[in-house]
Amino acid sequence: MSWTKRISIWIVVSLSLQCLGLFYIDHYFLATDSKTVSKRVVKEVITKAEDVDITIPTNAENILVSYDAKYISYYDDEKLVIVNCLTGETKNIKSEDGCNISFALWVPGRNRIILVEKESDDESSNLTLYSYDAVKDEKVKNIKFEGDGTNLNVEDVQTAPLTGLIYVKVSNNENKSSIYRIDRNPDMSKIDTIPNLVGNIVLTRHEDELVYEGSVYNKIYVTGKSNAINVGDVDKLTLIGADADDNIYLAQLKDNLIGKVYYGKTSQDTSTWKAIELQTPCAKENLFVSGNGKIYQNDLLKGVIKDINSGTQTSYKGKFVQLYNKGVVSIVNNKISFVLFK
Repeated sequence: MSWTKRISIWIVVSLSLQCLGLFYIDHYFLATDSKTVSKRVVKEVITKAEDVDITIPTNAENILVSYDAKYISYYDDEKLVIVNCLTGETKNIKSEDGCNISFALWVPGRNRIILVEKESDDESSNLTLYSYDAVKDEKVKNIKFEGDGTNLNVEDVQTAPLTGLIYVKVSNNENKSSIYRIDRNPDMSKIDTIPNLVGNIVLTRHEDELVYEGSVYNKIYVTGKSNAINVGDVDKLTLIGADADDNIYLAQLKDNLIGKVYYGKTSQDTSTWKAIELQTPCAKENLFVSGNGKIYQNDLLKGVIKDINSGTQTSYKGKFVQLYNKGVVSIVNNKISFVLFK
């Protein structure tokens, strides 16, 4: 055997012995009798609003619920109160000096509320728009404006978070309605409407289109278009709402009751719109349209919310407050009740 082969063999044997020695030391000599197992510990948090008891004062007014029912707002002795439904924590939203909060409305799909503050002087025409982020507990001023006439009151605010547009409907003491458009800048402009007295308004989420209803003759219009929306030979239409896909929902009025609902996009011919007949006609305030396009009918006497599309019924107790994205909110013995849709 050559000397090079001998050297190679001794090198391999030496390395093998060293590896065996290190293996023994690591796995046996220095090993402990116990094994260590790591486990991730996740702190349990409250994720359901129905787990917390929330009591509403008997004199509370204008009770409103955010889209996912994580927050509730109401007026208590002219003060706006925000309740965190997951923790039960309450906060009073302070108005600026010399002003009162005259209007509040939750933004669709956001835990953010739009506030309008008015100077305490009853004849004042100065209004200031704010937004309050309930998650961050942050109040931000949007814009201050002066409208036409005196004793102005904000009746409705429509927002489209995707486009950043806000439309504000204001009434004055001359029985006229004015609508103002506010963009992201924020710049404000007054919108021309065909009727002087405007009822319901709805803002589409993806397009800069405001759909509005004339209060006197129950005609429906869209900004930028002079002709009213006509559906077949229906004489009186009322605006119910819009969904996340920009479908507009109109209802036929007969003897102040709704018996049929039509829906489609303003860009489509209304002859292609779909129609749904209600088994039992109801008042306008008892019909709701959700963001996902479901139509709900509320039976106040029975305490039942019916999904018109599927026929599914959800029962609730107490006084009806509002629908949210997963169910019904009501008040039972001054406590907030949450019932999930069936």
